[in-house]
Amino acid sequence: MIRRTVHKGERFWDRTRQRFKRRVGLLGTPMLVPYRGLSGPDGVWVRGRVLEDQGVISAPHSESTLRNIWLTLWRYETDEVAGAVVKWRALGQEGELVTNEEGYFDAVLPIAPDPDAAPWFMVEMELLSAPYHEVKPLSAELYVRVVSPKARFGIISDIDDTIVETGATNFLKHWRTVVANSAKSRTAFPGVSEFYRALAKGAAGRETNPIFYVSSSPWNLYDLFEKFLMFREIPAGPFLLKDFGLDKTKWLTGGHDGHKLEMIERIMDAYPDLSFIMIGDSGQRDAAIYAEAARRHEGRVLAVHIRDVTDGNLSDHASQGFADLEGMGIPLTHAETLEKAAVHAVNSGLIEPEGLVEIREAIATRA
Repeated sequence: MIRRTVHKGERFWDRTRQRFKRRVGLLGTPMLVPYRGLSGPDGVWVRGRVLEDQGVISAPHSESTLRNIWLTLWRYETDEVAGAVVKWRALGQEGELVTNEEGYFDAVLPIAPDPDAAPWFMVEMELLSAPYHEVKPLSAELYVRVVSPKARFGIISDIDDTIVETGATNFLKHWRTVVANSAKSRTAFPGVSEFYRALAKGAAGRETNPIFYVSSSPWNLYDLFEKFLMFREIPAGPFLLKDFGLDKTKWLTGGHDGHKLEMIERIMDAYPDLSFIMIGDSGQRDAAIYAEAARRHEGRVLAVHIRDVTDGNLSDHASQGFADLEGMGIPLTHAETLEKAAVHAVNSGLIEPEGLVEIREAIATRA
């Protein structure tokens, strides 16, 4: 009852604000933000958003705390465009998608990319119209992960405190990271770039084995994560993030476990012939979530690697997750760096020995 009331209040505020902006001529220019998608047995899953351009995504790197706080507030206080019509084209087919009240479009397109198109297949997107907005010709390319038949396994990775140092367990450190509106301000854990590149490399090239990034971070941070991977030379992959807001069924970001499990299920169902390595951290419930995924997909989890960000002090759910994984006979590493994970990968024939040398050198450089 309270949730529905708050949701109605939020929608009323959004509608009132939009009406006011229309009356005084303050509507912004719509922008089309496509997210990387993935292919599967049922077609190609595409997702993206139409927002008013507030200059946040295109803002240059800044060292000013006040400037970054301001940009961060605008990053979360988005002016989404509901009812926008987006056209897609691929493989001689086309269709239209309409954004929901939060500005998202989300659909499975009935097309089947040739596996030889791996690692990436492109869907053309075009914004056709947006209620109350003047729309100029606006197109974008949405890239979809296609898995090569030569892929041996996939990787499912958390983001915060797994590949990006955010200090999620330290309020002040985490706050400084959150308000930094720049991918360059974010630091990768030592050895992550080298380890992920070694895992992704295979018979079909450096992106043979696909990587998927599953997190409860909001979609508002998508562009930062994309640029972060590029700057740190970490293999690209689809991000499966969370809606951030209030609706009839959730408070703000909703349930952490439920979202991650749902996204992991979607990945594993999309590629039923792949087994997976799962990488997370001890600051959240990653071990327990990965254990549940392993139960649901018996024999398809090759290993679980958990970065220790809690100085060895495990919560009850983490301890139980470790026990469950070990009980299923799934190899598990738990350490401050990914060196043990890399050693396991070499011993299991999942990465080349020279990859371990590079990982160790990267870790030693940051020691």
